[in-house]
Order: sequence, then structure tokens, then C-alpha cells
Amino acid sequence: SGLDPQKLTEVSKRMKAFVDDGTISGAVTLVARHGHVVSLEAVGLADITGNQPMHANNLFWIASMTKPITALAVLMLQDEGKLNVEDAVEKYLPEFKGQWLVENRTPDTLSLKRPARPITLRDLLTHTSGLGDVPTPRTDCSLAELAMAYSQQSLRFAPGSKWEYSNPGINTLGRLVEVASGQKFADFLEQRIFKPLGMTDTTFWPTPEQAKRIAK
Repeated sequence: SGLDPQKLTEVSKRMKAFVDDGTISGAVTLVARHGHVVSLEAVGLADITGNQPMHANNLFWIASMTKPITALAVLMLQDEGKLNVEDAVEKYLPEFKGQWLVENRTPDTLSLKRPARPITLRDLLTHTSGLGDVPTPRTDCSLAELAMAYSQQSLRFAPGSKWEYSNPGINTLGRLVEVASGQKFADFLEQRIFKPLGMTDTTFWPTPEQAKRIAK
């Protein structure tokens, strides 16, 4: 591979040091070059309570790494001419038409005004939309339901004027993927991204066998 074997051994040593000092319970590290895996090692525990050692095939909750995967799906659809990140969200999701913007809020009053422009897909991608969150009505609600709920909330700030970490924005992008592709969001990711890349263990719903391998 052209990599220094001695340097590679330092990777697991450093990870083990993090385990020993309590920074992490365990980790899996992989180093690849020119399409070849040259190092794959596991250290520490996958389950502290059960004293289960970490293995290279343990699964991890990827949390907000879902966001760049969602962005990839959106840009794939842009490449195919099915949407454009500069477009207003309301072009694809009419429920976002006529949104209001919070102008001033006090303990007793709330004043609203129309924003200078509607939110765009770019705003959603860059966490600058101003979308507010809503309580999830139930664990199995659809992206369509969530997007509808977000659209009825007043914007927290003018689109493009501020950065604020936004799960509602990413969920709305997931709904946009559904509308533009004609597929469920999870199906699009599975068929267009995960399977082609050989990501056989990447899923929203782990099987019972996969669940046994999830690091806790």
C-alpha cells in the first residue's frame, strides 16, 4: 500500500489509550488506500454492561451522518434534472407557500411578517432556513406529515440570514427526495446509494441479526 506499517500500529495504540482513560468504550478503525483495506482493527468494548468486546463487524448509530447522505440524495436528483437546490421549497411542497416570519416575540405578544423570500433547498442543506421544530406526534409518522407540520410553523429567522442546526430542514429534504423521485426516502437511499456502494449494514431498521451487533 505504500503506508508505513509502524505508523499503522500506532492507530490501535492511540485508540486503546482512549479506551484506557475512559474517553470512549471502544472503537473500530479502518485505513484504506488505492481501494484496498490495509488496516481494520477493533479495540475496547461494544457493551460495557455486558462486557462484550468490540468486533470489526459491530454496528453503530450514525446519527447526524444521515445529513450528508440526505444531501447526496438531493444532489443526485439535481444531476438528473428532477430538482434544483436554488428553487424555493414551495415549488415541490406547496404547503410551504405563504409562510410567516417571527418579527418580535415577548412573553405576551407575537408579531409576524412575511419573509423577503421563501426558503430554498439550499437553505435547508446549509441549516439557514429558519424552520422551527415540532413535537413528533408518534414514532411512525411519515416525512410527509412532518413536512406539513413544519410548513405551518412561523420561521424563526429570515431565510439565509442565520445558521442554526436544523433537523426539520433535513427531514424536509427527505420529503423532497420522495416527491422528486417518486420513492419512499428509505427505499431511494437503499436502492440508489447503499446497495451500489456495498453498504449492506446501513439501514433505518436493523434486522434482529443486525441488532445483536449494535454497539451500546
